[in-house]
Amino acid sequence: MSLKLAAGAVLLLLASLNVPGVAAQEASGPQPVAQAIDVAALIETVIDVERPPTVQLAISDEHGTSVISLVRPEHPNAEDEGARELRFAYRSITKSFVGTVVLQLVQEGVLDLDAPLGTYLEDIPGGDEVTLRQLGAMRSGLPDYSDNPALVDALLAAPEREPERRELLELAFAQEISFAPGTAYQYSNTNTLLLGAVIEQVTGEPWQAVVRQRILEPLGLTSVHYGFSREELAAGAFQLEEGGAAEPLPTVAPGWFGAAGALTGTLSDLVAWGEALGSGSLLDDDIHAQRLAAFGPTDDDPSSPYYDRYGFAMGEIGGWIGHTGAGLGYQSLVMYAPGTERVVAILMNGTGENQNLPADIFQALLPSLNAQ
Repeated sequence: MSLKLAAGAVLLLLASLNVPGVAAQEASGPQPVAQAIDVAALIETVIDVERPPTVQLAISDEHGTSVISLVRPEHPNAEDEGARELRFAYRSITKSFVGTVVLQLVQEGVLDLDAPLGTYLEDIPGGDEVTLRQLGAMRSGLPDYSDNPALVDALLAAPEREPERRELLELAFAQEISFAPGTAYQYSNTNTLLLGAVIEQVTGEPWQAVVRQRILEPLGLTSVHYGFSREELAAGAFQLEEGGAAEPLPTVAPGWFGAAGALTGTLSDLVAWGEALGSGSLLDDDIHAQRLAAFGPTDDDPSSPYYDRYGFAMGEIGGWIGHTGAGLGYQSLVMYAPGTERVVAILMNGTGENQNLPADIFQALLPSLNAQ
């Protein structure tokens, strides 16, 4: 079962992409790095077993942005699914927005990364020992609410219900703390839920409103929202089954993800965010330098999303920095190369056994990207 290129979704598709049956726009002058990469064929090799209905990928550099959209031809509404401004759930890329707001509040003297969580939030188990720095770096030892099997039962019972953060934290702390703070790495959505709560405590506003004021509006990321609205063109979520089937998933309220994964948006806005995140354009130089110095190994957690190293709400793969996301029908990645200022962004609307598909595609691209 193959993918086809949705021609209407292409902002700039170069002849070197070698996609059969699709004419490329003529271009003059310096071209984006994607000119030398057969992106479509590369994606096909990576997703040979699990094929999301839609895959969108962008490669951006100083010369422009190349975008490719691949759609399963038998998929209903394939033309809409290939639309350039189609919105996807960013999932855990949300963490990079939240972490950036926390760092902005640190540079303004509102927060202290080395202060115990209990300084800002009461009645959190381990709150007198865990610091904000450890939360952002996934080194708190606090259990992941997503690992509690009771979450699945609650979510399936009412996926469109907006749960309170308290419910998710109760699921988290019904489990044992994994290790003493700062002694190991373990990826936990609970960490970023709590950072969102800290933002709300010190600003008096919902975390998503603060993200909008401090990041989305200054950068002009108009597509990025808390969850989906019914009026917007959104990619439906699918579960990828064995044998190639893609089964639709129900609409899930953003509150089930909260500050750990509730944001949605388009590919073009994700590219813009990747540049701002990687370059540190919304942070003071000193704070951004601290962020870049915070990367540590991820070997302690074999179930972690794929990263070579992880820092403060930011991961590293092959020397590029950014974040990935996956869960309940969506997967995502945005990565920035500090040396060349290139950005790669990937969005797809399917999840199966392999929830590192975007990272696999990105790693397959790396040799060609780094050779340019």
